[in-house]
Amino acid sequence: MPKVNKSSLDVTLEKSSSGTWGVPEAPRRSLRLQPWQRLWIISGAIYLVMLAGSYYMLMPDRESIERTMVFSVTEEVRRYDGMAFAGEPPRKIFEAARSQGYAAWIAATRARFRIGPEGNAGFDKIEKNYRDAVADLPFKRLLAMLIGIVAWLVPMAAFYAIGYGVEWIKRGVRGIRK
Repeated sequence: MPKVNKSSLDVTLEKSSSGTWGVPEAPRRSLRLQPWQRLWIISGAIYLVMLAGSYYMLMPDRESIERTMVFSVTEEVRRYDGMAFAGEPPRKIFEAARSQGYAAWIAATRARFRIGPEGNAGFDKIEKNYRDAVADLPFKRLLAMLIGIVAWLVPMAAFYAIGYGVEWIKRGVRGIRK
């Protein structure tokens, strides 16, 4: 009696649209997302871009703090000379202050408009506000970023919960109909 090899090879073949036989493709393991989950992802990305743009536009940087300080100095000088900086564009004033150095520019401006010790209180207040704003800038940025993260997470979590709840209700209704 001849020996028979009892190992069996079980192969499933599929006929393709061209009429040839072949091994079927392995099922793809893809992430199956419900339509509401796709909507959630897209809306979350759009909302994140909107929040990031708002953060970028609204968050002060060092230059905006410096511009505010220069504007405050010009307003303080106008208290002593109402025609100070008349006709000068703000950009030119800021560039002059930046190129000379703010302390030197303020001293030169005070000398130019003859503002003596009587103006010390106003200029000291401007300097204090400037230093405080620059010192608080990292904290303000961190706080704004944390608020932005919470402002993204809370609505997106609520939106996801609503979508999940609607899907759960739909599954229950389908189960009742059967």
